[in-house]
Amino acid sequence: GSGAAVSEDGGVTWQTQPDDWPLGKTIDVWADRLRNGDLIAIGLNWAPDPKKRGELSAKDVPPDAYQLGFSSDEGRTWRNEPMVIEHPSEYGIIARPLPHVFEDASGILFMPAYAWGKSGNHTLLLRSKDRGRHWSVQSSITTAAAMLKAGASVTTPWLETTVSPTQNGDFLAIVRTGSNAKSSLVSVRSADHGRTWSAPAKMAVAGKLPTWQVLPNGVLALVTAHTKNHCRLYLSSDGSGRGWSTGHVLSSQSGGNAGMTVTSKDSILVISPANKRIDAWRVSLRTTPAVTESLAPPKDITFIKGTLNWSSNAARHEVTPILIEKAAGYEDTEILPYIP
Repeated sequence: GSGAAVSEDGGVTWQTQPDDWPLGKTIDVWADRLRNGDLIAIGLNWAPDPKKRGELSAKDVPPDAYQLGFSSDEGRTWRNEPMVIEHPSEYGIIARPLPHVFEDASGILFMPAYAWGKSGNHTLLLRSKDRGRHWSVQSSITTAAAMLKAGASVTTPWLETTVSPTQNGDFLAIVRTGSNAKSSLVSVRSADHGRTWSAPAKMAVAGKLPTWQVLPNGVLALVTAHTKNHCRLYLSSDGSGRGWSTGHVLSSQSGGNAGMTVTSKDSILVISPANKRIDAWRVSLRTTPAVTESLAPPKDITFIKGTLNWSSNAARHEVTPILIEKAAGYEDTEILPYIP
């Protein structure tokens, strides 16, 4: 099943929704906004057995494997429809469609996925011309074999991929290669609307389930995470995705699956799981941060005999431990700057 919560104030407060909302019982669900303002939700009812990689074909995919939902009133009500994904034999089966869906100027929707087949593991770009009801393969972005050739140590079949247009219109894909805290991500670029792709290039960034978005101000934001290596934010200020900033830590109490959405021209909201809760991190990407009195950092901070004290005018503070020294068994963990 799945759970959901809704925020109407940019992530400050949240209202829990009924279980399995809005598509019914699923094993995964996410929502994206289309160009006309409607919301589209995609839910997965099925996932293949990874032990049977290379053995499965389209006939093994149940007819109700996927769900689709639309909302025209900011998610208050939804209309649900069936969704079909083609599984071309040369790729075996689409093992996992992935966030996020994005739309071009002509109304075509795109969505990444990874596939398992007899010829190996692929990352794919899917395309829909009917608002998500039917999906076909636009192209193979890259393969596990190609990423190995590029110098990446590919140690997982879960080739989680995030795709979006850059500031100049190129499509940029960023792909997970492993589960180790130092498993480098790989980037792949298309200059022809996702029809063909460059050779993969190893990045100086590691983690699971990468997700990236372009902000209205042109900055690219990339979020990735690992249990032993923080939830981290990287920025490409020129909007190209060819160069990225040093990683900034949002939280060290994070699993590997973090998500992100754009909330304004210069702000994002990052969602990360941590210690049996889910955190929402509001991040402003301004040249000079605007700090009001109610959001000013606390003063007179002391930590004596296990008790933390401070003075502040804010109504409340959320305290997040900051990593300053590695623990035994966490040799792969990096100590990076935190976002204040």
